[in-house]
Amino acid sequence: MTTSSASDFRSRIRATFRRYFVSMYTPFSQSGDIDQVALRRNVETTLGLPGVGGISLHTIHQEFWTLTDDERRRVTEVVLEQVAGRVPVIVGVSDTCAQTVIDLARHAEACGAAALMIWPPFYGQRSADGVRAFYEQVAQRLRIGFFAYSTTLAELGFYLTPDIAEKLLSIGNLVGIQSTTNSIAGFSAMMERVGDRICVATSLEEYFLYGRTTFPERSPDFLMGASRPLLVQSREKPHCGDFINAVMRGDIASATVVARRIVAIADTVQSRYFAAGFHHVALSKALSEHNGLVGGPPRPPASPPSSQELRECREALAAAGLRS
Repeated sequence: MTTSSASDFRSRIRATFRRYFVSMYTPFSQSGDIDQVALRRNVETTLGLPGVGGISLHTIHQEFWTLTDDERRRVTEVVLEQVAGRVPVIVGVSDTCAQTVIDLARHAEACGAAALMIWPPFYGQRSADGVRAFYEQVAQRLRIGFFAYSTTLAELGFYLTPDIAEKLLSIGNLVGIQSTTNSIAGFSAMMERVGDRICVATSLEEYFLYGRTTFPERSPDFLMGASRPLLVQSREKPHCGDFINAVMRGDIASATVVARRIVAIADTVQSRYFAAGFHHVALSKALSEHNGLVGGPPRPPASPPSSQELRECREALAAAGLRS
């Protein structure tokens, strides 16, 4: 890919992606099958939530690792068909097998994906050189831009450092990095190293706000893979919508006030699990039902939330006026 083509990929994402790209949950029936009717309903409910500007599909929240390849394709088809071009959709196509990534990526592109998310391989012997070769092998077979995932959470087990990310910049259709480091210093290091050339995105308001104030010329206009809009707001109390609206109009003072509210709620219902190194997807699915989403049971190996976890989180949401 030529330098100008790479620039076109990256500038298009920076110019067109806005607001929250929200992660969705896969609703399963009690028998464990994908509930496609509920999935379509969840698309509509998600698009109607305050602040939403796009969808992130097949994230950790989507439980993609429990789906067969055919199921992943079907979920992609259903969601993109239901969205019908109203907002851009980032489709995750991560796998440990490069050819599977390529096959899923080509399918997602044919269905109308705006971009892809490709994790580093999440199992087996991995090195910086090996991961770079993996991305190069995949990228040369694609005609669509993709994001890479940089996280220190133990779920992935491979940290895409700023050094590694910079060496990936020669891949022209790499359009951005999602940085989930549980460390402002780590997020800042990634922004400093590559944020002038590709988008460095986050899913968390406090990191996004830090980026807007510390790196105003580099910070993108979107949060990627966000789940808080499903959990810490309602239509009556549109915290996430208020936050992103304030940021977009340059009112950082108001955005900061709202961000404090968001973080205070998220500390109980979500962030304490991040601090322990994982996403509590089953709990988040259950809590999202206050916004009209269909949660339903997780697929094994995930376990349902405990009664104590549900009680504590529902009490926190009730105290914040988000549920009765």
